[in-house]
Amino acid sequence: MGKHSEIKQLIRSIASTGGGATLFEATVVESKDTECTIKYQGLEHKNVRLVCGFSQSLTTVIVKPAVNSTVLVADLSSGKMRDLVVLMVEKAETVTINGGNETITINGGELGGLINIAALTDKLNALVNTFNTHVHSVSENATLTTTQQAQTFKKSDYEDTKIKH
Repeated sequence: MGKHSEIKQLIRSIASTGGGATLFEATVVESKDTECTIKYQGLEHKNVRLVCGFSQSLTTVIVKPAVNSTVLVADLSSGKMRDLVVLMVEKAETVTINGGNETITINGGELGGLINIAALTDKLNALVNTFNTHVHSVSENATLTTTQQAQTFKKSDYEDTKIKH
C-alpha cells in the first residue's frame, strides 16, 4: 500500500462511526523517548506511542508532551485501548527529528540557520589570540597606548541550549 493510500485509509478509519479509531483527550502522566503514560477516565494507560511517521520513512518526528498537559489520542484498536497513539499535544517538552535531509523550521526561522558552536568558538578565540598578540611597529617619537586584552569566548556566551543538532 502506498503512502497516500495508507493516509486515506487511516483518515477513513478515524472518521468512521461504526468501529475504527476513537479519539479522546487525556492527561500526560509520564513522558519518555517514544511513548508516554496517559490518564483517561481515572485509568492510566502505558506505552502510548509518540512517533509520527511512516514505516518506510527515513525521517521520524517525535513530539514529547509535557507532563500534566492534555493530548489528543487515537485508539486504533476500536475501543479496546490497546493501540494508542498521540495525535496532538497541548504543550511539547521536546521535539526530535531524526534522519533525512529535510529542512526544519523552528519559531518561524527568523533567526537564520544553526551554527556548529565548537567551530565558531575556535574561530572566535583564534581571532582574539591574533588581536592580543599583535604588535605594531612605530617610530621612536610615537606615543604608545596600551590596549586592553580581549577576553576569550565561551560557547555559553551565545549558545541557545533549547535547540540542539
